[in-house]
Amino acid sequence: MQFAGGVTAVQLRFVPELVVPDAANPVGALGVVVHRRRTPDDAPEYQSSLTFVGAAYGLLLGLLVVFAVGHYTDVRHESQAEASTLVALQDTVRVYPHETSDPVRHDVLCYMRSIVQDEWPSMERGKDTPARRTLGFGDRVRADVRNLPIDDQKEGSAYGRAGGLITDASQSRQRLLFFTEPRIPAALWVVIYVGAFLVILLLVGHYATRPAGRVVALGSVAVLMTVVVSVLATLDQPFGVGARVHPEEMSQAIELVLTGEKNPAVLAPCR
Repeated sequence: MQFAGGVTAVQLRFVPELVVPDAANPVGALGVVVHRRRTPDDAPEYQSSLTFVGAAYGLLLGLLVVFAVGHYTDVRHESQAEASTLVALQDTVRVYPHETSDPVRHDVLCYMRSIVQDEWPSMERGKDTPARRTLGFGDRVRADVRNLPIDDQKEGSAYGRAGGLITDASQSRQRLLFFTEPRIPAALWVVIYVGAFLVILLLVGHYATRPAGRVVALGSVAVLMTVVVSVLATLDQPFGVGARVHPEEMSQAIELVLTGEKNPAVLAPCR
């Protein structure tokens, strides 16, 4: 059976079967309309449009994936830097006598534990503000470092190094809190979905006379777009579900600090 414009029933039968989420049928219908209104002379311009839109969309997705990978890598780097800095702070204050260093080391250990137990779960819930308990321990550690004595050259050197380390650790903590917010703005997500719609629409029109080729092409493009956009969304939220960054570095740092530690003043419960 043949309809107006030269579109046969066989061609129409394949339109609802497009592998396109949600808007498959409207896109297919629009593709058929585009095909019916084309003339043989329109083919080169149509092919050029498909090539241009496809290339531009692929470039956009590629750049965004590179950006999201960099964002995810920055989170891993900051978590490692924070953990190693607090371990170094523990070692630095050992220069002081036990009555001076033990309270500081205890507070640093409690701060590290609170990051894992309190603030990291808060970050996974999308909060970009410090957890109250973690903030309290952090303030206590900063006060301990400021109050360290400087009675000789050795203690003066340790004081300066301890001050620099706690400053670096505080900056890493603040940057990790900033990283809880997605970096890809909503406007770019609109561009991503509009671009996907245009690519699929152009493919439907291009393959309107070749049903078998249309199914393969649309299926491949739909799968690839779904995978790329899913990866993009996952990497843009490093504390969300998917490629979630866990506090593994800080947990390992705590284990390293506790290895061989038997001082009851350092191991006292955190309050």
